[in-house]
Amino acid sequence: MTNLSLKFLNGIPLKIDEKYYAQKREELETFVESEPHLCSSLFARDVMFSHELKANNQIEGYSDDVNLIEEVIAKKYHGKDEKKVKRIMNLYYGYNYILNNPSINEESLKELYDILSKDLLEEKDASRMGTYYRTAPVYIVKGGIISKNVDELDKGIPESRIDEFMEAYFEFLNNNEFNDNMTDEYIKSQILHFYFVYIHPYFDVNGRTSRTVAMWYLLNKKAYPYIIFNRGITFKGRDYDNAIEDTIKNRNISYFIYYMLKTVQTELEKEYIMECIAKSVNRKLTAEDYQTLLYLLSMNGLVTVKDYATMYNRFHDTKRCKEIYETMIDPLISKDILKVVKTTNKYMFDNIPNEILEFNPSCMQYDKNKIRSLVRYR
Repeated sequence: MTNLSLKFLNGIPLKIDEKYYAQKREELETFVESEPHLCSSLFARDVMFSHELKANNQIEGYSDDVNLIEEVIAKKYHGKDEKKVKRIMNLYYGYNYILNNPSINEESLKELYDILSKDLLEEKDASRMGTYYRTAPVYIVKGGIISKNVDELDKGIPESRIDEFMEAYFEFLNNNEFNDNMTDEYIKSQILHFYFVYIHPYFDVNGRTSRTVAMWYLLNKKAYPYIIFNRGITFKGRDYDNAIEDTIKNRNISYFIYYMLKTVQTELEKEYIMECIAKSVNRKLTAEDYQTLLYLLSMNGLVTVKDYATMYNRFHDTKRCKEIYETMIDPLISKDILKVVKTTNKYMFDNIPNEILEFNPSCMQYDKNKIRSLVRYR
């Protein structure tokens, strides 16, 4: 067990036990070493401006489809939801900022926050922002609800101590405690991620800022495979909040690190399988094809069209099963990626029996020895 230089309000240091996550770390490093193409800035950029942009907002409860995100970025969106456009474009501009501004310090962090929060803060909160941080208490909303039992788990640190804690944050960011390889850098990025959430230096957009700074740090350290961590959080639901609360309660970040290592391992394994599928077909896959594949790979048990529709509607504005089938499932069937193995005695729409789906085995030619987290595909 090691004490880190970061401390809690009561002065107790944040602890970490490398043995707790050693096996998960080894599995992840073995996988990354076997897939060198993941270690490129091109991979990081592709991930950032597709699923990661979507996921960073989705963790906060915003359910934007990848096609809609592409339309907004290309300025082809004709809807009237200005806040939706602003959330997407703020992250888009924020990601461009961290790609082109390597230095992370108090000034550049404020510039990033101004980009991410532009036109999203309530007027009363914007008026109470200091030069860098908030000047009043903030209560942390989880799932759209403020807890009735407000305690240290439910609010950021007192505004009078933010400067002190952010100074410790930047000192840790710039020290050499975790600088041996890409996985060490990822672990350090997630310690920074957690500690920023703990401090909660702003009134709003703290989560998106904390995760974007973690990505910024990874870009600077060229730890490109690990950029994909936001996407994994979206499939874990309440587990993410639980891992943060566990760290605050026990003053030990080991479980949070294990959780984040497993999360990124799972997403990288999905990327590997999707790449193998893409190579097996002659027709180019669309962004929506990849989104559908991602969700299918994230499902457990028997997969039917209605199962998939339920999964999709968990993360997006609701669509009818017929539209989902025609725009997402049928294109993959026509490309011989999916096949219908049988139907059920229930209907999916228009008196058409619900279909049970499987991946076409000819598209699933990958090395199963590389798969450790996605048990179903081992």
